[in-house]
Amino acid sequence: MKINNQTYKLGINNYVKRRHSKHQIVIASTFSEDMNHVSGWKTRYGGDFKRTAAFTIDIHGNIHQHYPPEFYSEFLGIDSIDEHIIPILIENEGWLIKDIKTDSYVNYIGNTYKRKESVIESEWRGQDYWAPYTNKQLESAVQLCKYLCNMFGIEFQTVSHNTKLDGIYDYNGVVYKSNFNKRYTDLSPAWDYTTFKNKIELN
Repeated sequence: MKINNQTYKLGINNYVKRRHSKHQIVIASTFSEDMNHVSGWKTRYGGDFKRTAAFTIDIHGNIHQHYPPEFYSEFLGIDSIDEHIIPILIENEGWLIKDIKTDSYVNYIGNTYKRKESVIESEWRGQDYWAPYTNKQLESAVQLCKYLCNMFGIEFQTVSHNTKLDGIYDYNGVVYKSNFNKRYTDLSPAWDYTTFKNKIELN
């Protein structure tokens, strides 16, 4: 497994450089393309934006490290939780809107969906269409999560769904951002939750 820790490396203003024990990996989406979310992190709040993630898996399955995972960011906005999680983003456009006139799809900022992979149709949390995740992303996510679970003593287990889960803050293992609150739409119905769970828990 290769981890690129240089190309999209963040500065000290974009995370908290304090070590903490970890008991949870939280997977979420970028809602953007071409790693554009990283440049957004570096410019918001005059460069002092800390709601970032330790890793991104891009659309091709490449793993990028933004800061060392023993540190933390303000990913969920709750210090007592953020200190003990490792956020991983999967590059993905998120929910899409169908333009009937042009028979195309656009994301929430109006950019046209251009990838060859078919859009996923599934009604969930107020949306109907979703950008797909790739098989390479899933395989890289499995590898990265297993690596981090082994490194930090996190349990090799994951939630099997993307809906809100009571007791999520205490769960030891791999979870999704959408498990925390009904307002989050990542990860979406496009993710293969069953395959991912089986691969994570197979040791």
